[in-house]
Amino acid sequence: MTMQSLIGPRNTPLLACSPDDHLMTAVIRLVSDSANAIAVTNPSGQLAGILSDQDIIRALYAGGGSVGNAKVEDWMTRNVITVTEDTRLDAAVKLMAFHRIRHIVVTAEKGRPIAVVGIRQILKKLHEIDELEINVLRDIAIARG
Repeated sequence: MTMQSLIGPRNTPLLACSPDDHLMTAVIRLVSDSANAIAVTNPSGQLAGILSDQDIIRALYAGGGSVGNAKVEDWMTRNVITVTEDTRLDAAVKLMAFHRIRHIVVTAEKGRPIAVVGIRQILKKLHEIDELEINVLRDIAIARG
């Protein structure tokens, strides 16, 4: 199974913000989408960074409970780990574990971001695949019995 099987067709717009956006603008987008991370893109749509819930917590801590006038670029992670649509799910999990990250950006042609995926989404999909394989094997064993 690949990342494509997880993200599906590209009819869902990318959850993204600009580096120049106020941090609260990104927070509002995250909350309205029930997401934990958002891609940060430049005006041409290229990936500039990623902003996660952990980055926002750090900003709140630094601001004594307020984000003040902070911009997304002040708190985003700039060196973003990415995968492509054809990356296998198990390879993505290994990459995320190696880099100790909980979110990864899926890119398409020319590195353009198309989705932000969390470790929970990947693990849930892998669990569904395992359950299906177990059920098939059980059915085969019963049929032979």
